[in-house]
Amino acid sequence: MYRKPVRIVSEATTLRRHLEATHRAEYLKWAAENDFTSMLPRDTKQRREDSAALSTQSSLNAHLVQRVPMVRYSDAGFHDAAVQWVIETDQASHLSFEPIHALQHPAFEKMISIASKATNGVDIPTRKQTRQKIIDLFKTNLRNLRKHLQVLP
Repeated sequence: MYRKPVRIVSEATTLRRHLEATHRAEYLKWAAENDFTSMLPRDTKQRREDSAALSTQSSLNAHLVQRVPMVRYSDAGFHDAAVQWVIETDQASHLSFEPIHALQHPAFEKMISIASKATNGVDIPTRKQTRQKIIDLFKTNLRNLRKHLQVLP
């Protein structure tokens, strides 16, 4: 009688297939006695299918944070932010000027945020430029208001 020679293989998947095909009952008995999870191919496949059926993909919404859009630096943007800060904090009128509160104003924070992006220094507008920009902004707003209310000049 001719017996086929037995090859010894150290590959885990081949050994697991062999255990499942010829020694399943003994393996499962040993696994139960030793509190061991069965690693036989059929059992691992069944666990994966059971897990996939029960689980759903979680959402990232709880981990997402709304980001403030980054403003690129430009001299014009900084000038506009500076003028807006002067207007909103009423810096032109010395009667209501409170320097401590002005530093916490959103317009000031925006102006500093824009200036912090500068790579070659900041061009601070002169008093004359700031005054002219405020006048131009006032005229533009007045024109838009008239258009909105449809009032003739």
